[in-house]
Amino acid sequence: MIMKTEQSAADEHTRLKIVCRFIEEYATAMLSAGATTSRIEHCVERISQRYNVVSDLSLLPSRILLTVWDKNHRHNYSLVGHTHKNGINLQTVTLLSRLSFVDIPLQAACEQMKNIISKPRLNKWIVVLLTALANLSFCRLFDGDWCAMGVVFVATCIGNVYKNYMTERHWDIRFTTILAAYISAIVGSSCFIFGFSDTPQIALGTSVLWLVPGIRFINAISDMTNGHYVVSQSRMTDAIITTICLSLGLCLALLTLNIRWK
Repeated sequence: MIMKTEQSAADEHTRLKIVCRFIEEYATAMLSAGATTSRIEHCVERISQRYNVVSDLSLLPSRILLTVWDKNHRHNYSLVGHTHKNGINLQTVTLLSRLSFVDIPLQAACEQMKNIISKPRLNKWIVVLLTALANLSFCRLFDGDWCAMGVVFVATCIGNVYKNYMTERHWDIRFTTILAAYISAIVGSSCFIFGFSDTPQIALGTSVLWLVPGIRFINAISDMTNGHYVVSQSRMTDAIITTICLSLGLCLALLTLNIRWK
């Protein structure tokens, strides 16, 4: 009888260990891909209920602290997850969120999660094109003319290509942002230099908007409203630093070309 009890306890602890590892990898992947803390908590809660465990999850800017208990709180297993720096990937966030709604065995869920995490990102040239089109739309939104829109499109493409080049070679992200903003602003200032647009200031001003970290600002506000002040402050600080860097690149371009306008 004692041996059966011990075997049952060992089996339960092994099950908790497997579930804990799955949830740790899941939450770490969500946090690394740019999910908000509230989304991660809700997804983890759904997964915990499905696999009949109780999860205690604490989120930090680059770590997660996870403890998984059985329903009777007799056995537990704890892990610390470390985030990776693969950049924001909303496709990963969406697919992992959908996985939390699917009622499948744990082994199948683990395999699906690995497939989602290993899924290649959208082709970088498609991203460059879509980013340029989006920034072109910003130019039009601020009443830029067709020439200004064309300059903004080219400036965004060139700046993004150089940014990808530097990122692939693991250059410092702050220096990369400054240089990308500088290059985009230099190209965007061509309307001032050659005078072929009636709205040169709009072309120059919107040429660096593609670098604004909007998702990080939104996530920081969302985390703050949900009481995750440490993660919120970290994301807000990171977004502010990026904004300062792109502003610095724009200012350097203005100083280089000695451009002034009222």
